[in-house]
Amino acid sequence: MTDPMTTELWNLDEADYPADKALSDKLAFLLNYAQLAPSSHNSQPWQFSVQDNEVHLYPDLNYWLKVADPERRELYISLGCALENLLVAAEHFHLGYQASFFSDRDDREHFASVTFSEDSPTANVRDPGLFNAILQRRTSREPFQSRLIPKEELLQIKAAWLEKDLHLHFIANIEQKRQLAKMVQTADQTLCTNPAYRHKLADALGQGAFGTRWPWSALAQLMFHHINLGARLGRQNARALMSAPILIVLSAEQDDAISQIKVGQFYERIALTATKLGLNTQPLSQILEIPSLRQQLASMLPDNKLLPQHFIRLGYPSSLKAHTPRRLISKM
Repeated sequence: MTDPMTTELWNLDEADYPADKALSDKLAFLLNYAQLAPSSHNSQPWQFSVQDNEVHLYPDLNYWLKVADPERRELYISLGCALENLLVAAEHFHLGYQASFFSDRDDREHFASVTFSEDSPTANVRDPGLFNAILQRRTSREPFQSRLIPKEELLQIKAAWLEKDLHLHFIANIEQKRQLAKMVQTADQTLCTNPAYRHKLADALGQGAFGTRWPWSALAQLMFHHINLGARLGRQNARALMSAPILIVLSAEQDDAISQIKVGQFYERIALTATKLGLNTQPLSQILEIPSLRQQLASMLPDNKLLPQHFIRLGYPSSLKAHTPRRLISKM
């Protein structure tokens, strides 16, 4: 049974922070911000455990998209987004923290732990403006406005880059964009030939995971369950890609869970920075879900030894959409 989702969590008020209560209560409050992170297909595949002054982050395999993401790359990126929101909130509320990461070979069920302190606040390594952007951030699925992004704003996006073992690459060349649009179409058509993929997407649409309201969500669910709309979806996503003045590839030197969690953190900083600047982002993960297309994307990077982990379009939204819903926080 799928847990119900709501948009109520977006009404979070920082004035409700339990400043006069125990640290564990403060950490439980911070998890509300983590829950507002973006995730693949809005799957929210994470769980949290608060133990005294520690928060442990676990994957929730009940929401792992096994068909589209068999290697769990997108799952780990989603975990990283949630972790980043947690750390942004910690800096805002003047808590000290130390994050630790664990691979799937470390004989642990969780992949990240954060130890917090009230006595020694961590110096802000992030733009303080990112905190307010958490409640404003949206993922845009429509074509962007036909506006170029000033160089100064792109430099602010690039300033979100903190990890030395990760890499950011901007793509604005029209021919490369056309090539990538064709790749998106190919990926959507290929993925939608798999009934299991269509059914999972249909279920997400039916639950309103992308913000589609009833009865349109129910109609979309019915259509995707019974009709292969891969060609139509591919054309729609290709148009959206071509409308973006900038495409972004995030890559890593390693292809492992820790790198992918860090990519998720990097992406969330980009998404929050974009929100602060009046921009929107949308991941286009379908290219990376097909190995041959992922390799083709790698060949377009200046250093083709790097491994693409996340592919994003960036631009000015054509309209302001409602927030997508969230499940209640899953704690262990």
